[in-house]
Amino acid sequence: MIKLKNIGSSTVIVVLPDLRFRRELKPGREIPITDEEYENMTFDTGINTLVRNHFIQFSGVDEDKQMIDADEKVYDAATIRKMLETQDITSFAKFIPTAAPAEKDTVVKLAVELGVTNSGFVTLIKKYCDVDVISAINTQHLVNE
Repeated sequence: MIKLKNIGSSTVIVVLPDLRFRRELKPGREIPITDEEYENMTFDTGINTLVRNHFIQFSGVDEDKQMIDADEKVYDAATIRKMLETQDITSFAKFIPTAAPAEKDTVVKLAVELGVTNSGFVTLIKKYCDVDVISAINTQHLVNE
């Protein structure tokens, strides 16, 4: 069985008008899809972009039919959260330079949400995601007051 999962931190809407397929996937949501739906998705440039940028992921697909290289490491929101919560700077430093756009969005969102102020994380996020986490946390506090 093939499953489609939103591995990012944003809601993703997958639309295939020819198949009358429309699904709204909240972060972490996984849905089963048919072989026919998957086959049609492989030819859709929007779906391919979502896969390449690590917003969505397919499981249960034969290796020869996968949209991305099987060796490519994909980090979901739970894995990124764990790195930030446990302050695993070594794993984070290896991951962030090659992170896909969705992964970088997730890093920023989670760093602000968790109030990450560790200078190692803050510096790497500023360098690779171009976001000042300390400033974003301060802005978030001002908005909440």
